[in-house]
Amino acid sequence: MTFSMSRLISYLPNILTSFLPQQPLRSSPHLSPISFSTTWHLLGPFQTGTREATWGADPLESLGGFHSLTYNDTARYHSSLATNGTVGWSILTSDNSFPTPKSPRAELLVRFQNSDWEFLQKVYGWAVLQWQAWVRGTISLHGDKRTTVILYTDQILEFWVDDEPYFGGDFYAYRRAPLVLRLDPGEHRIDVRVIRDVRAMGGVEEPTVSLQLEAEVSEGGLHAVEESLLLPDMVDGRLVSSLGSVNVRNEEDDWIDVLNIESVTVGFVVRMRRDSSLNIAPGQSRPLAFDIATSNVSSVEVSLRILYKIEGLPAVFQIQVMRHVFHPRHRREPQKITYPHPGGIVSYAILRPASEKAVHHSKPGASLPVVLGLHGAGVEADSDLVRHSLDSTPDLRGWVLFPSGVTPWSGDDWRES
Repeated sequence: MTFSMSRLISYLPNILTSFLPQQPLRSSPHLSPISFSTTWHLLGPFQTGTREATWGADPLESLGGFHSLTYNDTARYHSSLATNGTVGWSILTSDNSFPTPKSPRAELLVRFQNSDWEFLQKVYGWAVLQWQAWVRGTISLHGDKRTTVILYTDQILEFWVDDEPYFGGDFYAYRRAPLVLRLDPGEHRIDVRVIRDVRAMGGVEEPTVSLQLEAEVSEGGLHAVEESLLLPDMVDGRLVSSLGSVNVRNEEDDWIDVLNIESVTVGFVVRMRRDSSLNIAPGQSRPLAFDIATSNVSSVEVSLRILYKIEGLPAVFQIQVMRHVFHPRHRREPQKITYPHPGGIVSYAILRPASEKAVHHSKPGASLPVVLGLHGAGVEADSDLVRHSLDSTPDLRGWVLFPSGVTPWSGDDWRES
């Protein structure tokens, strides 16, 4: 791309803020330029099997797919989950709110009270509580120019925005890689495939699904997801491992090269693990791995910044400072260690050291075993529930390791344990 002086001038505010590292690049608006519709059109339910959703198995595909259908309150479609064998369209009202002035949110509770779930479960068993449906609404842009929008799709696997399909939403609501959209002013249609998985959502009460769509206006540039910042624990004034990671997202129309990540806190040395820059495509989210070391540290907190370039621009930009406060641990306390994952990312585990008493009562020179906690649970490995799960056996003669599994399910990999 050729160099454009006018384009460079448009980025001057971001360049100037690099001289003010304490001031975020993102401003707080007073009026949201985006909104979701409150009325949604729902079609379903249709039967689906365990883990079939990722392979398609949508009965509406025989009619050209839901995207080709228009709302018709008299139309009927075959379904084994309906009392009379057919289902039709219905109206669903979303609960809309604004967590921040620039971030509208639409929450939808999808339920089908006309289906006799108790009777159907007697016929099909718990498998009948797995169903699929489609719901259609809109997202509207109220400004007068094309805008970059970040779209979060909690508990959603597949969806369309206008005529563009997207597969692989955010079914477990990790919020690690939201969709980056460029939208023109006006109304845009959203078609969402609703999937109910009984293993993830349970099979005891009424089989409902809660979905959430949230959007926010992007200011462009590179965005660091501060909630994803991963660092080891500090024990007796020292870091227990030397790796860290943070997710970064390209909210530009052009490629971004991440040049470096560095500490602005005296006593910490931080650098990228790569020999070359990290290339990030438009709309892409990637983890940025880095090495971190300490030297004569008296501080229990560290502040980091990221330097990057946008393709076609000569300037070097700086992301806002990220601040992390370490929680000092005793050497015999459970502690977080980071390590390189086989997938090329940085992961972590909670290490529970053997107690002084357990070591004292072992034979001289003997090694204590390492016990792996691989069962898994619906909590983060870095939680008090996991850290203190063995407090009732304080003098267990072994070192216990609780891997994170790279998800909020502790255990790596809990499905294969």
